Amino acid sequence: MESKRVVVDLQQLDLLEQKIVKATELIRSLRRERDAAQAKARELEAQIHASEKGRQELRELSEQLDLLREERQVIRGRVSQMLEMMAGLEDGGSETRREH
Repeated sequence: MESKRVVVDLQQLDLLEQKIVKATELIRSLRRERDAAQAKARELEAQIHASEKGRQELRELSEQLDLLREERQVIRGRVSQMLEMMAGLEDGGSETRREH
């Protein structure tokens, strides 16, 4: 009977070993999946950060563009005034010459 018991114990030991092997394989697989998911999460966080940084840069560029447009309008107005003044000088200068 002892030989039968030893055989049964060996079978149970084999089953236990198989279960342990499967469990360790499952754990390794889950760890790989976890590592891949963490890497993907880091990648997505980096993309979000880059996107937020890009939005901030876009806002800053838009503000700079608006400021440059305002400055251009001011410069155009001043140049127009100077041209009118020069045109007035030319008109005034030709009238003065005609009088002499």
